[in-house]
Amino acid sequence: MGLSSVTTVNEAIKFCIFDLKRGQHEGQELDKILFFFPTDLPFSEQLSVIGLSEGLITFTRIFSPEAACEVIEAEEHSHVFYEAEPDIWMIAEKSKESEAIWRIDALRGVLKEVHYLFMMFNGPIRALLDKEPAGGLIRSHLYTFIMDYLSDFLVGKKLQLPNFRDSLRERGTVQMLTIGREAAIEVQSLVRQIESSAGNTPCYSLILFQDLLVSTTLSPVCLIIGSMQFSYFF
Repeated sequence: MGLSSVTTVNEAIKFCIFDLKRGQHEGQELDKILFFFPTDLPFSEQLSVIGLSEGLITFTRIFSPEAACEVIEAEEHSHVFYEAEPDIWMIAEKSKESEAIWRIDALRGVLKEVHYLFMMFNGPIRALLDKEPAGGLIRSHLYTFIMDYLSDFLVGKKLQLPNFRDSLRERGTVQMLTIGREAAIEVQSLVRQIESSAGNTPCYSLILFQDLLVSTTLSPVCLIIGSMQFSYFF
């Protein structure tokens, strides 16, 4: 994906993958880190991010043992979680000063897509860990693959994401526009008139305001046909 334009503010995104089964003994904490971006962040800071994430995962399981934690909104940061494989977690930590909260869905989409594509070429992360328990093999594969994936989002050493309008054009996806009650009623009235004029012929509608989706009777699957298999909104 090309970056024809990017947000002007520093995204301050940290992206990591770790294994909850590893590094459970004192002095072995680094063993749980499988990948971390920025790659030059001091190990103490990497462990701080992963330690906080591990604590949040453990804490939220008390209240939701069946459904894994997905998003935690803190005062200064948003934490996006994805359990890619049992006990293999992918985390994105994003500074809240940069942009609107709708991009949380985009970050979760990135995590899912990275894992899907990695498995397609390399197989499951756990299988590589079982093959070489020391972790050197999986770290090498993850670093090479993910840094190549992130190269489209890198501006210098900073990870920046394109705005949603650029993503709409490049990925063929749409962003929903929130409208007021009166406007929603008018849109529904218009849709009903169109449907009634079609008689018994099946009719589906898609109403846009510039690049933004206002209303549609199409299913989400239909909206992404012809675009990427794993689409996400920026």
